Amino acid sequence: MNDKVNFAAALPAVGGSNVVAKTGDIESPPAPKAMGLSPVEQGLYDEICEALRKAGIDHVTSGLAISFIVRTVAQYLDANARCAAEGRTQVSKNGWVSPTPWAEDEKRLKMELGQWLPKACLTIPSLARVRKDTGEKAEQDDLFSALVEHATALPGPASRH
Repeated sequence: MNDKVNFAAALPAVGGSNVVAKTGDIESPPAPKAMGLSPVEQGLYDEICEALRKAGIDHVTSGLAISFIVRTVAQYLDANARCAAEGRTQVSKNGWVSPTPWAEDEKRLKMELGQWLPKACLTIPSLARVRKDTGEKAEQDDLFSALVEHATALPGPASRH
């Protein structure tokens, strides 16, 4: 679990209550001290905040939520590694096959992340929804309108219509 997770790649798009044009103006909150994040968890926290900044998402009040997500991700990664090493099922003396406790943890944690990530705007659909709600447009849409405005501003036949 000491491998660094690249959240910019794992979570390519995020959303939030505010999308800003200048990503350099966004500040990330520090992780709450009471959470006592491990070095690995702090690394995950920093990567999530970096992904939010790159996406232009104002997340100054999200420190606690991001900390919960980070803790859940770290637990999920541990359970996933244990499943890979020890298997997801166990066989009783009678031959009954059942999931291992760590496989159940992996499944539960994955479900929790499925709920937390959209709530914290760390999914592609949540970014699309936020950009729609805030009126944020894609840059390519602006390129075409800029060309039309430029063409209509020029003297000649195009500007007479």
